[in-house]
Amino acid sequence: DDYMKELELSEGEKQLLDAILSIELYPEDEETGKKLTTTPEDLRNRGILIQKYMHDKKSKLADWTGVYEGLLAKGLIQYSGSVYSLTDEGRPYALRARSERFGKRFDNLMIRWDGSAVYSVLCERVYGKDLCQAGRVDMQQLGILLEVLNLTSENRVLDMGCGIGKITEYISDLTHAHILGIDCASEAIKRAQARTEEKRARLEFREADMNNFSLRPASVDTIIALDTLHYLENLEKSIGQMKSWLQPHGQMGLFTYQICSDDDTPDILHPGNTRLAQALKKYDLPFRTWDFTERDKEYSHRLFQVATELKEEFRAEDNFDLYEDQIGGLEEDIRNLESGKERRYLYHVQLP
Repeated sequence: DDYMKELELSEGEKQLLDAILSIELYPEDEETGKKLTTTPEDLRNRGILIQKYMHDKKSKLADWTGVYEGLLAKGLIQYSGSVYSLTDEGRPYALRARSERFGKRFDNLMIRWDGSAVYSVLCERVYGKDLCQAGRVDMQQLGILLEVLNLTSENRVLDMGCGIGKITEYISDLTHAHILGIDCASEAIKRAQARTEEKRARLEFREADMNNFSLRPASVDTIIALDTLHYLENLEKSIGQMKSWLQPHGQMGLFTYQICSDDDTPDILHPGNTRLAQALKKYDLPFRTWDFTERDKEYSHRLFQVATELKEEFRAEDNFDLYEDQIGGLEEDIRNLESGKERRYLYHVQLP
């Protein structure tokens, strides 16, 4: 950390570090499925795509002239053949840049979702209640999760990736559980704090990056993550940390999905073989699972239909990009679900 404080980075340097990390983590082109490498051409294309998804008309790709040379001189990247990669010193900077980008993106989205009458209608029709949802958990699935967790006012809960906090607030209102919600979107967290000020005795919201977050050991008895685990850079390491935060007899309620890529064997789709399952087994965490794949198919088709029906209303509201965000990637999700390449599960972990 002391070393990181010594270096100030330009916007272009942050963008390039983020682009390198993004391709290292997700090498497939979202539109073509082509495998990308960290060549200057692929990096610039990924940088343009990242800025496009910021949902901020003021957000532009910076001039990268001299940026490669600057990062090489600072020892944050290295060059081999035709590709660039992060150094050990550069990776923390890239993670920080990625966290800032996610925070800004989700701030832009969630604040606008919260202020959009059309998005409110979409949530009512797709999820069954407007809680400014961003994931795939509709009210039926949320109800099953709460049955499984059986929360009361005695529980101390961590919600990882709470967004604007309306689901967190709903859970606390219903169960009276004490909940800490964390998210990297600073403005969304501020809005959650202001909205729930009178409930501060049982509701707390904190700006935090899930990849760089810590709690005292045994400080909570329940951890929930509603379709947010895919934002973790190192799932296995994070599961180990989460275990340490739990009190004896603690529990986790984790919604996640598993895609079978060309590099995977079909066995990875089995609930006992997913990447999350493998991480849980490494730390001897016993779990039960519920298969929500069929429900996910229904959700995806319903979202596509409702978003399409509201398309022109989003345009009239000057929020057409919010419609595009809902539709973007949805057809691929539906194809994966229908072809059996993707499955979705709820994992309930119960410590002895």
